[in-house]
Amino acid sequence: MKNLFQIKKDYDFQSDILYLRIVNDYHYQESLEIGNYLILDFDEQYHPVAVEILDASKVLNISKYSLQSDFNLDMEISVGEDLIAVRAQFVLSLHQKRIPVVRDFRTLNDIHLPSQEIGLVME
Repeated sequence: MKNLFQIKKDYDFQSDILYLRIVNDYHYQESLEIGNYLILDFDEQYHPVAVEILDASKVLNISKYSLQSDFNLDMEISVGEDLIAVRAQFVLSLHQKRIPVVRDFRTLNDIHLPSQEIGLVME
Protein backbone atom coordinates (compact mmCIF):
# COMPACT_ATOMS: atom_id res chain seq x y z
CA MET A 1 0.00 0.00 0.00
CA LYS A 2 1.40 3.37 -1.03
CA ASN A 3 1.28 6.31 1.39
CA LEU A 4 0.40 9.59 -0.33
CA PHE A 5 1.54 13.04 0.85
CA GLN A 6 0.91 16.58 -0.39
CA ILE A 7 4.07 18.59 -1.01
CA LYS A 8 5.06 22.19 -1.52
CA LYS A 9 7.98 23.62 -3.46
CA ASP A 10 10.68 26.19 -3.03
CA TYR A 11 12.96 27.10 -5.89
CA ASP A 12 16.26 28.94 -5.52
CA PHE A 13 16.73 30.62 -8.90
CA GLN A 14 20.33 31.66 -8.23
CA SER A 15 21.50 28.20 -7.14
CA ASP A 16 19.09 26.32 -9.45
CA ILE A 17 17.92 24.05 -6.62
CA LEU A 18 14.35 22.77 -6.50
CA TYR A 19 13.31 21.81 -2.98
CA LEU A 20 10.14 19.77 -2.45
CA ARG A 21 8.91 18.78 1.01
CA ILE A 22 5.79 17.32 2.52
CA VAL A 23 3.33 19.80 4.01
CA ASN A 24 3.03 17.91 7.33
CA ASP A 25 5.51 18.49 10.13
CA TYR A 26 8.26 15.90 10.45
CA HIS A 27 11.49 15.27 12.33
CA TYR A 28 14.46 15.04 9.98
CA GLN A 29 16.73 12.00 10.41
CA GLU A 30 19.15 11.80 7.46
CA SER A 31 19.73 12.39 3.74
CA LEU A 32 20.65 10.11 0.87
CA GLU A 33 22.20 11.21 -2.43
CA ILE A 34 20.96 9.53 -5.58
CA GLY A 35 23.41 10.19 -8.35
CA ASN A 36 24.83 13.69 -8.59
CA TYR A 37 21.54 15.57 -8.70
CA LEU A 38 18.96 14.22 -6.25
CA ILE A 39 18.94 14.23 -2.46
CA LEU A 40 16.22 12.44 -0.47
CA ASP A 41 15.56 13.44 3.15
CA PHE A 42 14.06 10.94 5.58
CA ASP A 43 12.26 11.39 8.89
CA GLU A 44 12.79 9.37 12.07
CA GLN A 45 10.69 6.48 10.71
CA TYR A 46 12.75 6.56 7.48
CA HIS A 47 9.86 7.82 5.37
CA PRO A 48 10.94 10.11 2.49
CA VAL A 49 9.82 13.62 3.45
CA ALA A 50 11.77 15.96 1.16
CA VAL A 51 13.57 15.99 -2.16
CA GLU A 52 16.22 18.37 -3.47
CA ILE A 53 17.05 18.47 -7.16
CA LEU A 54 20.41 20.14 -7.79
CA ASP A 55 20.94 21.88 -11.14
CA ALA A 56 17.20 21.41 -11.56
CA SER A 57 16.81 23.28 -14.85
CA LYS A 58 19.54 21.14 -16.42
CA VAL A 59 18.28 17.85 -14.96
CA LEU A 60 14.73 18.57 -16.12
CA ASN A 61 15.83 20.26 -19.35
CA ILE A 62 13.60 23.30 -18.78
CA SER A 63 14.23 26.97 -18.12
CA LYS A 64 14.77 28.34 -14.64
CA TYR A 65 11.76 30.61 -15.23
CA SER A 66 9.54 27.55 -15.73
CA LEU A 67 10.60 26.28 -12.32
CA GLN A 68 9.54 29.56 -10.74
CA SER A 69 6.05 29.12 -12.18
CA ASP A 70 3.39 26.76 -10.88
CA PHE A 71 3.48 23.18 -12.08
CA ASN A 72 1.98 19.83 -11.14
CA LEU A 73 4.09 17.00 -9.84
CA ASP A 74 3.47 13.35 -9.13
CA MET A 75 6.44 11.59 -7.58
CA GLU A 76 6.68 7.94 -6.63
CA ILE A 77 9.42 6.76 -4.30
CA SER A 78 9.87 3.03 -4.04
CA VAL A 79 12.25 1.58 -1.50
CA GLY A 80 12.96 -2.09 -2.02
CA GLU A 81 15.32 -4.46 -0.31
CA ASP A 82 18.05 -3.78 -2.88
CA LEU A 83 17.03 -0.64 -4.78
CA ILE A 84 15.62 2.85 -4.20
CA ALA A 85 13.78 4.26 -7.22
CA VAL A 86 12.30 7.72 -7.71
CA ARG A 87 10.01 8.57 -10.65
CA ALA A 88 9.12 12.27 -10.97
CA GLN A 89 6.40 13.34 -13.41
CA PHE A 90 6.24 17.11 -13.82
CA VAL A 91 3.55 18.84 -15.87
CA LEU A 92 4.52 22.41 -16.76
CA SER A 93 2.42 25.03 -18.50
CA LEU A 94 4.18 26.84 -21.32
CA HIS A 95 2.39 29.10 -23.79
CA GLN A 96 -0.98 27.56 -22.83
CA LYS A 97 0.36 24.06 -23.46
CA ARG A 98 0.87 21.36 -20.86
CA ILE A 99 4.40 19.96 -21.14
CA PRO A 100 5.13 16.64 -19.39
CA VAL A 101 8.64 15.97 -18.08
CA VAL A 102 9.47 12.58 -16.58
CA ARG A 103 12.73 11.71 -14.83
CA ASP A 104 13.85 8.50 -13.12
CA PHE A 105 16.52 8.21 -10.45
CA ARG A 106 17.88 4.98 -8.91
CA THR A 107 20.44 3.90 -6.35
CA LEU A 108 21.28 0.82 -4.34
CA ASN A 109 19.65 0.50 -0.93
CA ASP A 110 23.00 -0.07 0.73
CA ILE A 111 21.89 1.68 3.93
CA HIS A 112 19.12 -0.90 4.42
CA LEU A 113 16.09 1.39 4.50
CA PRO A 114 12.80 -0.45 5.16
CA SER A 115 10.77 -1.38 2.07
CA GLN A 116 7.95 1.07 1.33
CA GLU A 117 6.18 3.02 -1.38
CA ILE A 118 5.52 6.73 -1.00
CA GLY A 119 3.69 9.07 -3.33
CA LEU A 120 4.27 12.83 -3.28
CA VAL A 121 1.87 15.10 -5.18
CA MET A 122 1.64 18.79 -5.90
CA GLU A 123 -1.30 20.23 -7.81
